[in-house]
Amino acid sequence: MPVVSIIAVNFRQAEITADFLDSIRAISYPRIELILVDNGSLSDQVDFFTSHYPEIRVLVSPENLGFAGGNNLAIREAAGDYILMINNDTLVPSGFLEPMVALMEERQDIGILSPKIYYADTPKVLQYAGINGINRFTGRGLNQAKMQEDDGSFDYTAPTHFAHGACMLVRANILPITGLLSERYFLYYEELDFCEAVRQKGWAIYYTGQSHIYHRESTSIGKFSPLKTYYLFRNRWLFMRTWYRGLSYYLFVLYFLGFGVPWHFVKHGLKGEIDHSKAIWRSVLWHLRGDKKYMDETLA
Repeated sequence: MPVVSIIAVNFRQAEITADFLDSIRAISYPRIELILVDNGSLSDQVDFFTSHYPEIRVLVSPENLGFAGGNNLAIREAAGDYILMINNDTLVPSGFLEPMVALMEERQDIGILSPKIYYADTPKVLQYAGINGINRFTGRGLNQAKMQEDDGSFDYTAPTHFAHGACMLVRANILPITGLLSERYFLYYEELDFCEAVRQKGWAIYYTGQSHIYHRESTSIGKFSPLKTYYLFRNRWLFMRTWYRGLSYYLFVLYFLGFGVPWHFVKHGLKGEIDHSKAIWRSVLWHLRGDKKYMDETLA
């Protein structure tokens, strides 16, 4: 059986990451290496992981490298035939990996594979069952399964436009050709960018309903964090600017700056969520000015 390098990134969440590691410990797939990146490392958390989970390899980054940078740090050290990039705020059933590896072994054209993903706090409600492209007007993913109760109709296996960053099984030998995750994104949209890069080089992106995991969404920075708002707005535009040209791109910019940004800016302001309005404004300035001081100042 091929070796799978399982990579997770921790950012000051020892308790949540420990729950994830406990679930990984119980999986039935026999040939794995487990690499944990401690982003923005705190020494007491490193000590906790190394003492409680001696079987894992802990890579320490004093700087917070973000989702893309943290995963890239571990990918460069991984030895597996496959790389499983999986969020530290997920929980996995014991047999989730076997059907994914079997499909990748059977279909050599698949570059990235994601399983069905449920919300952890509502275990029958779907977060992901494939994403059918991007709305070229709004720049949002077409996620038809999101928030639907699973009735069995998503148990199929099929090509999809985008994998989900919470759990992506990647064929390791494509990475020298496609490159790693783009660290320009830091948080959000980096997996969409990675999928586009992989597809451009000729590999397929697949979803399978024969495997599933559970996701505690946005635990690293909070579901309603201004930091999340900043990167979602900043990176939606960055993704569209990177991969779309001509009329599609200009229609997006017209919608984004003419409606999307003003609507959300005012909506947050009326709710008294001034930090979110400021985050949206700074995300726009990052593009208009290209000035690093508008880039990651909220991380200081």
